[in-house]
Amino acid sequence: MSNVDKLYVGKVIRQKRKDLGLKQSELAEMVGISEKHLSKIETGKNYPALDNFFKMTEILKLSLKDFVSEGIDMADISSNKNKLKMIVNIATEQQVNMYLDMIEVINHHIK
Repeated sequence: MSNVDKLYVGKVIRQKRKDLGLKQSELAEMVGISEKHLSKIETGKNYPALDNFFKMTEILKLSLKDFVSEGIDMADISSNKNKLKMIVNIATEQQVNMYLDMIEVINHHIK
C-alpha cells in the first residue's frame, strides 16, 4: 500500500492514544494484545490483525479515513483497481465471497 503504510498507521494510533491520555498498557489491555505488540504496531514494525485494528478504531474513535495519508495519487488508485480485478479474475468462488465479505466489513467501518 503506497498511501497507507505501517509507519503511518502506527503514527495515527499512537497520536490518538496519547491525545486520549491512554498509556500503551491500557490500550493494549482494552484491545486484548500485549503491550509489546502494540509498541510494534505504533512504531510501524507490524500491522495489527484486522479484528484488533477495528477494536482500536472503536476504542480510539477513529475512522478509516484517518488512516489515509494526504496526496493520494490517482495513478496508484487505478493500479490498485487493476490489481484487484486480476485477483478476482483468478479467484475461486469461495475466495470471491470471502473478499466481498471483507470489503463490506471495511466499507461499514468507513461510513
